[in-house]
Amino acid sequence: MLLNFFLYNFLPLMLLMSLTVMLIINKKLAVPATGYFYAGILLQLILTVSNTANSWAENQLLFPEQQDQQYRVLVITSVLSYVLRPVIIMIIAFIVIPERKYRLPCSIPALLNAFVYSYMGSESNADILMDKQHPWHKSIMGFTIYYTEIFYLFLLMFFTIVYFKWDQLKRSAIVLLICIQSVLVAVLEETGLVTGYADAISAACMLEYYFYLSLIYQSEMQNMISQKELMLAQQKTSLLRTQIHPHFILNSLSIIRSLVKRDPKKAVACIDAFADYLNVHIRAINFDDIIDFEEELRHVKAYLSLVLADTARQIDIRYDLKTTDFKLPPLTLEPLIENAVKYGTGKENGYICISTLETEEGVILISVEDSGSDIPPTEKSKESTGVGINNTRLRLALQCGGSLTTEQKPDGGMTATIQIPKLQEVSA
Repeated sequence: MLLNFFLYNFLPLMLLMSLTVMLIINKKLAVPATGYFYAGILLQLILTVSNTANSWAENQLLFPEQQDQQYRVLVITSVLSYVLRPVIIMIIAFIVIPERKYRLPCSIPALLNAFVYSYMGSESNADILMDKQHPWHKSIMGFTIYYTEIFYLFLLMFFTIVYFKWDQLKRSAIVLLICIQSVLVAVLEETGLVTGYADAISAACMLEYYFYLSLIYQSEMQNMISQKELMLAQQKTSLLRTQIHPHFILNSLSIIRSLVKRDPKKAVACIDAFADYLNVHIRAINFDDIIDFEEELRHVKAYLSLVLADTARQIDIRYDLKTTDFKLPPLTLEPLIENAVKYGTGKENGYICISTLETEEGVILISVEDSGSDIPPTEKSKESTGVGINNTRLRLALQCGGSLTTEQKPDGGMTATIQIPKLQEVSA
């Protein structure tokens, strides 16, 4: 008998099994309201058993030659089927009904439907329920299952669209498909054109709706993760910029300090220039978005004007700018220039060369090359340099998908190369 039950209900059982496996696999994802699906699966299993018993009793496969028992089974299973079918749809609808206070009023049609068919299953009315010629038309009360199912299908569609808003409207077509399937199978069974598919369609609808909710939930989770990652990137970028800021100030103050001893008048002029530099620099720190290269170049030139004011430094500044029509994060070049000034211009005829180039693939290459120093950098200076370069590398990756590489030249100099996609849509 168990094998016959399995073979008779192969399709709905396979669908319910698939849904159960999906619920278990996705347990760690914590998809909301999965408890309602477990309840729906349980009720559908009960309904499947009830419908099978009804069919076997009708075909005299259950309790053979015991007509009273067969009749009793037919009445009980018929009532159970008419009661549970709307309840299963109600449970699925409860998944998207946002507040509990709405659920109690929404359960009233299911309770009324249960009362109607319990009443019709009583001894005095059982003949109406079991009349094979007109199972639904002997009484207007016979239509309550249809009214109840349509009510819950409407609730399911309405709250799904309202809850998930219009941005998920395309995916909400799955809910429309569920409603069409449910109405279609009811009409076909009522007319007698197709019978025996109600359980399979009910199980398929639950599986489809869980698949729909999983898509929505995963989409929302991805959006939340993306927003959190963006917020973390913004905070990280802001922190990196504030870490660079004191380093700039200390270098500039060191230059002015060296001038105060040798040329006070020039030091005063540099203080004025330094004030202008700070004004530009602070604006750059507070500005979150990427900026034009030409604006960044002005920041660099403001810094170099302070460096060149120190007559003890003889540095040849070279520019080889083949393109300037691109954007990059603020304060990207200055750490590289500072590094070149501090550790890469110790030789006679020292130089710093800033060059730009656009490749055929639309990638911007920015190079900062220095002549190198006769004095090898200490471990402490290497550590300081590494922090500035790493900060710049991180900011490039976070804000515009760029990269930074450094290469030591045979003559002791260094070349720092920045690669940036020209078309940049991402900003911190």
